[in-house]
Amino acid sequence: IEEYYGEKIAFYFAWLQHCSFHLSYLSIVGLIVFICQVTSGKWDHPLRPAFSMFVMVWSFVVMVTWRRRSNFLAHQWGTLDYKEDE
Repeated sequence: IEEYYGEKIAFYFAWLQHCSFHLSYLSIVGLIVFICQVTSGKWDHPLRPAFSMFVMVWSFVVMVTWRRRSNFLAHQWGTLDYKEDE
């Protein structure tokens, strides 16, 4: 993709791949919390605060791993110190 469309489009698709991969973990944990809420019959399940903490840690991990991945891709494509002209 990078050779044909350029770095901007390639980074967009790399970001989509990164988010989709990491959202699978969040969706599995969210599904477990939802099933616990449905089976208990209470909306305020004791797992909700733990899930909130998990989402905060998850978002931090996603941003840190994306920074590492984008730097790796920029280095691999030779655009690490690239400045866009306006």
